[in-house]
Amino acid sequence: MYSPRRFRKRVGNIGRKLPDPLKSLAREGIHFRRGAVSMIAGTPGSFKSVLALNMVVKWADEGLKIFYFSADADEFTVIRRFAGILTNDDPQHVESQMVNHRTSDYEAQFSLHLQGVEFEYEGFDEFETLVKRVKGFEAIYGQYPDVLVIDNLIDFVSSPMAWDEMQMIIKALDALSKEIKAHIMILHHAKLPDANPNARNPRPLDQPPADYEIQGRVTQFPRLVLTMAAESLHANLACVKNTNGPQYRDARHTIPITILPSMRVIEPYRPGR
Repeated sequence: MYSPRRFRKRVGNIGRKLPDPLKSLAREGIHFRRGAVSMIAGTPGSFKSVLALNMVVKWADEGLKIFYFSADADEFTVIRRFAGILTNDDPQHVESQMVNHRTSDYEAQFSLHLQGVEFEYEGFDEFETLVKRVKGFEAIYGQYPDVLVIDNLIDFVSSPMAWDEMQMIIKALDALSKEIKAHIMILHHAKLPDANPNARNPRPLDQPPADYEIQGRVTQFPRLVLTMAAESLHANLACVKNTNGPQYRDARHTIPITILPSMRVIEPYRPGR
């Protein structure tokens, strides 16, 4: 039995908000919390990973420790994106510098802004393997990560259509988030817009998917679910599930962001905000 009046010692910092990585999300009552799972879902090419990396930079600058499982991208791609996000250099210039081993400026930026950020670049369909990696993080840093990122969900199950396995791993991640008092963010795919021009009410390319368009509809356990769509470098986010705030399951309410050529995310300017 659990008495509500004695909650403080049991709960600790579970439920506390992390620093807000995007002001436009915070204005909408969208926050990332300890002891909870969130999901960002979108079609391929909707900049899910780019958004996640921008959020990692913001959180790392606030002193948070982050463990990012990036089975959906290689280290070269991740480093090139981080370099662009931190310096605003375009990807072609960054790649040229990397290929020619002129990376001292980027390494200095990484040392300054990405302390306590670690990556794994392999996927595995055994949850215990993920737990072992997290325990290894704790052994190195003396604490569990504040944020754990899973990019992409299908890389951690036996097949892209294993919806039951996806539900099981999300449930297990939800339990893990409470055990280690971390926020766990999962990136996942959504249904592609209908390419048939004669289709009834086709979804525009920059319209985020509704909750029922998320592949496998695996949204039972995440407390927060954002969907994302992009056309060119202009993207929109929608909050289709939010246990602690407003939500729009049909994604009719959108939040715009812009991705610069460097892969840095910027938000629309609002005077007085």
